[in-house]
Amino acid sequence: MKIGRFFSARGRVPRGQFWLQAVIVWALFYLAWNLLGPHAAAPVVWLVNGIALAVLVLLCIRRLHDRNYSGWWLLVGAIPVAGALWLAWQIAFRRGVPQGNRWGEDPLRHRGDYLVVQ
Repeated sequence: MKIGRFFSARGRVPRGQFWLQAVIVWALFYLAWNLLGPHAAAPVVWLVNGIALAVLVLLCIRRLHDRNYSGWWLLVGAIPVAGALWLAWQIAFRRGVPQGNRWGEDPLRHRGDYLVVQ
């Protein structure tokens, strides 16, 4: 897992990797929040919150790409209750489409690195 992937909306991310990356982001956010504590100035707090939010939004966009939806579908979460539930269901629990789509190949597809002799 490359650090640069946290700051990109390109490509797809499978469910397991989504959960792993989300936990890493939340852990780093929690660590930063505890290290800064009450001594942090408002601009620093805004910066930490902004970075964490941006990384989580980009991660959700890549997860939607795996489900074959555009990142604009995140706006469905603004619909009270039903929109947020639908979005949570799509992002957190549904498997990505098994074939390639416009955002890339299935990240779970095994790519054999072997020679087939006929």
